Amino acid sequence: MYINQLEYFAATIEAGSFYAASKKVYITAPAVERAIHLLENELGVKLFEPAGRSYRPTQLGKKLYEPVVEAMACIDRIYDMAHEHALTALDDAEFYLAIATAPFRCGWLAPGVFEQFKLDHPNIDLNLLPNSNGACLEAVRTGMVDAAVVIGPVNEGGLQNRRLFSFPVRVAMAKTHKLASEAYGYLSLRTISHYPIARPIDIGTCYKVITRAFDESQALPRFVDVRMGDEPAFLQDGGIILVADHASIRQIAPDAVIKDIIPRERIVLPVCFVERPNETSALSERLAAYLATFGERVRKLQSKGLVVDAVK
Repeated sequence: MYINQLEYFAATIEAGSFYAASKKVYITAPAVERAIHLLENELGVKLFEPAGRSYRPTQLGKKLYEPVVEAMACIDRIYDMAHEHALTALDDAEFYLAIATAPFRCGWLAPGVFEQFKLDHPNIDLNLLPNSNGACLEAVRTGMVDAAVVIGPVNEGGLQNRRLFSFPVRVAMAKTHKLASEAYGYLSLRTISHYPIARPIDIGTCYKVITRAFDESQALPRFVDVRMGDEPAFLQDGGIILVADHASIRQIAPDAVIKDIIPRERIVLPVCFVERPNETSALSERLAAYLATFGERVRKLQSKGLVVDAVK
């Protein structure tokens, strides 16, 4: 006996026919009828009898309706209790999450992104370990953390990952820069390649995606190694920094001008949730879902032309 057989039996009693019941349980009428016949064979009784071109419940079928409904309610309570227990266990958990944060070189994530998650789950001890993509992946491989959130495609053997959301790369420059003029709208990769560009910090992931985009546009970028903290001076000297959003670069260069790359050359970087194989937990699923929702909210804000704050 299967739960769906009981569900189809009750639905047929309530709806009055196999066809009407199929509309309630979202399967075909023959599938409903077949499930009920299997239930009759298992019980050794008739629950429905022919009535013209349809069926009607037998006397026993009518008597069994209430016990079946009560049994289904008990099953629902079992699932509810199990779900509540899982949530209780989740709220007592400890989790180590490495996050790739490089806010001035195509970064996106910041510890502040998880503040709402912490408020929603005050009993979860969520330990955030900001670092580069490479260090985050190594931390997952060696078991130092439970999972990691990295920027850029992940092609690491032995690790499982899922793409949460993506974001476009934008161009930041000083307001005194020639390209900051309103005369320049969308920028082509060939146009910005004539100026010094701060080399992305994550060589293994973001950098590869960005350099491939320049290659496809037949542009040769002038990448320059810029130390963390030297970005403001680099911008003032006429340099360009590729960033993930408006808010990140404004933390160190409030007056920076942000422009978009032309749509046909747009560079898009994914944000991925990475774990070791077969180690997905209820908490990691919850975190991944939280970040995916965050990414969707950001996408909607960007579609409206609103500035996104990666920290809030």
